[in-house]
Amino acid sequence: MTSSAVTGSAMVVAAGFLQGVFAVPMKYARHWRYENIWLAFTFMGLLVLPWILTFATVPQILSVYRITPLGSLVAIAGFGLCWGIGSALTGLGLNMLGIGLGVAIILGISSAAGSLIPLIVLAPGQIHTHQGHVFILGTLIMLLGIACGARAGYLRERGQQATGYKEPGRNASFVSGLLVVIAAGLLSSALNLCYAFSSGAVIAAQSLNVPPIWTPNVVTALAMSGGFIANLGYCSYLLKKNATAQLFWPKEARLNWGYSAVMAICWFGGQALYGIGMSRMGHLGAIVGWPLLMGMIIVVSSLAGVLTGEWNVTTLKTRSYMVSGMALVATAIIILAHGQNATR
Repeated sequence: MTSSAVTGSAMVVAAGFLQGVFAVPMKYARHWRYENIWLAFTFMGLLVLPWILTFATVPQILSVYRITPLGSLVAIAGFGLCWGIGSALTGLGLNMLGIGLGVAIILGISSAAGSLIPLIVLAPGQIHTHQGHVFILGTLIMLLGIACGARAGYLRERGQQATGYKEPGRNASFVSGLLVVIAAGLLSSALNLCYAFSSGAVIAAQSLNVPPIWTPNVVTALAMSGGFIANLGYCSYLLKKNATAQLFWPKEARLNWGYSAVMAICWFGGQALYGIGMSRMGHLGAIVGWPLLMGMIIVVSSLAGVLTGEWNVTTLKTRSYMVSGMALVATAIIILAHGQNATR
């Protein structure tokens, strides 16, 4: 492995760590509700930072969009909007179900749907090929892993109810939290669809000599803007419904803006590091980059969940289900990544 590939791998690992811990500051935001912390995070992480990076790396971005077919722009923004709905549900689901279990289920469903949907829509004939069989196998293992994680979550809730233990900040039932993260996972797969249906924008960027390493930014900024609109709409509804807009301004809530900034830097910083790391890894990036990122996120988020008390007062059986579920999800992601690489 070359020094460049080693550096790229280290960047991908760092990206996985950042995205694995990005939601942890939510646990420590006082005097704010979910809609406050999530709106501040998405404003910085989905709107401000992506456009700063895009204008810095693709100064001709407006010219790129000017010559991009309208249909391609609409597809990117539209799928970004769908992904944004999934993003809003992600924040809600992590708040309801916990970071460790919630992240694993959302990533698992998103990876499976993000792989299968483009295959079915763009190349339905490949379902009966080796690649299609790999995707189906990965999806089945993913479902088994999610089932193990769901069992762990159910046993955790039942055990904590029996002992009277209540994790701080969590009021929702496990079933409602599970339904939210499943919906979040399905909708979050739309981010992959932004790239799958972005050929018009990519070709336009290439025609204006945008360096290959920065070409994805043409898609990312527009997709995340669509995602922010969805989060803005949902959070604005909650701010009005719960009369929580005034919570942004008191002196005792100032620290929460810092927590939101940390979330944004961790999340988008992980996105940017992953893209750069992939390019430095060369051909290895297509083989091990994506599963390495997903694996790191699952491991780190699961560890963060344990360290922040999400699995307090649980039995060895419950934790065994949790570990088995995370391992199966990680295995399925590796299989799905192999299927994606089969056509490269």
